[in-house]
Amino acid sequence: MRITQNNFYNRFVAEQQGIKQQLDALSRQISSGTKIKYGYEDPAVFADTLRLDYEEHSLTQAVSVATDAQNFADNTDSVMFQFSDALTRFKTLLIQAANGSNAESNYYAISNELKSLKEHLVNLGNSSINGRFLFSGSKLDVKPLDKNGHYHGNGEELKAVVGAGVEVPYNIPGEDLFLGEDANVHRVVTTNIPLLKANGNDPVTLDTTLQEVTGNANSFTFTVQGRKSDGTIVSSSFSLNPAQTVKDLLDKIAEQYSNDTVDVGLVNGYIHVRDKLKGNSLFDFHIYGTDGTEDIDFIKTPGTASGTYDGVPFEKTGEYTFRGNMGQFLLSNGSVAKGSNRLQETTAVDLSGGRTLNIAINGTDPAAAFGIDETTSYQQLIDELKSQVSAVTGNDAAVWIDRNGKLNIQSEGLDSFALYDANAPSLLFNTNDALTVDDPKHDLFASLGEAIEAVENGLLYPDGSNDALARNPGIENALERIDHVLDHVEKEHTKIGAMSNSLKYAVERSETLRINVQTLRSDVLDTDIGEATVRLNQLSLNFQAMMASIAKVQNLSLVNYI
Repeated sequence: MRITQNNFYNRFVAEQQGIKQQLDALSRQISSGTKIKYGYEDPAVFADTLRLDYEEHSLTQAVSVATDAQNFADNTDSVMFQFSDALTRFKTLLIQAANGSNAESNYYAISNELKSLKEHLVNLGNSSINGRFLFSGSKLDVKPLDKNGHYHGNGEELKAVVGAGVEVPYNIPGEDLFLGEDANVHRVVTTNIPLLKANGNDPVTLDTTLQEVTGNANSFTFTVQGRKSDGTIVSSSFSLNPAQTVKDLLDKIAEQYSNDTVDVGLVNGYIHVRDKLKGNSLFDFHIYGTDGTEDIDFIKTPGTASGTYDGVPFEKTGEYTFRGNMGQFLLSNGSVAKGSNRLQETTAVDLSGGRTLNIAINGTDPAAAFGIDETTSYQQLIDELKSQVSAVTGNDAAVWIDRNGKLNIQSEGLDSFALYDANAPSLLFNTNDALTVDDPKHDLFASLGEAIEAVENGLLYPDGSNDALARNPGIENALERIDHVLDHVEKEHTKIGAMSNSLKYAVERSETLRINVQTLRSDVLDTDIGEATVRLNQLSLNFQAMMASIAKVQNLSLVNYI
């Protein structure tokens, strides 16, 4: 084969360019520290790098989110410590007020400190971090509590996304903390008029006879009304002769509810009834006795006639605003009824035969009536009440069910309101019922307010004869409620501690994974400087050798062979 100068030149140029490109590539790898600069240089490395970059970015974001959430949870945890301390101090002062030997000035001093503690607790409940309120639920920019302790946030959890499909909650919604519910708590109620012997001074015991209580030898008929924990309405009567005892009376009360569902006891002359079913708020109780001429009242609500249970006017809670005292709870799960729920879902009484609800407005009883059946919804009832109230007052009316399940009515010009079954009770909205000592559902600041009112007035026990304080359970019963509140706060506190730990572990896990991803990315993309340097030296020697060979060949001519 004949080799011409042109072939030799082309071959020389190709070899030179090839080695120079390799030298340039190695020089760039060493100077930049990466194997490739553009995707076409090595598609496999480029694809792996993109995937690892995405994973590293996701893990960095997860660390940032989890760290921010952990800070939020840690601040909540710090506030909860202060909350528990303040409640413990509140309970201590309440115990001091309950010793029964305080002067009026002492009650005044204690109530003032209790008010300061309540104000402090409200301020703690309004704590914020970086412009975000800790206890507003998902309404981070809404101040959760007003000065009276009314909650304005929601019950939504905040969740931090700390991984693919992994979410960790990091807040305690104020609805859970201030208006919580505890499945391990029994509902306990008490009468507000004590049983005393006929002389009016000596307290009764379980062995005290009815004759010793009434001072006469007549038999008495007692009527028990209320609601069982399964929603069944109770309305029954029984008679006791004057020789029978207070214990016989308590046993008969238990029979009306079925003995295995309630505990009935006597505490300082007051009848206490405890629902044996935990976590249920439906239970209700009323009792009244008479011998035909003389009455025995156990429960008294201002403005309510003796023996009245249902049909009691709603409590006035503000100008033109009235509220019932019976929660509208679903039998299925105990949750507060909504507009879409049917009335039938809140009572064990069959409504399919139809019922009539009387609506008493501004003293007219009834001002209107509303027919219901098993299909009637709460929204239909609300719409009817709005229409009827507006027709009487001449102003717009607002009707709603609050967070505690209580029915509220508001309209300018509204002076009084009542809603009840026209015949035997089926649905309960407001009753002359026993006072609540404790309940699975609680309102923290309302409980504090009741306790402060009791201390301010030196009210150790309920006093149905005092219209202004008839519905206050007294200091002794308030202690039980505060115990429940404190226990609930401590349980919520443990939740935020667990959340903080989960977020801490999530940060550590994401940091470790991010380091692993960075290491793997380095293995895939980064230049092995030692290997690249050796290869560069080899190519440099090869290039030099090639140039030397070419120089020698170029110097050869035909003369060298002659």
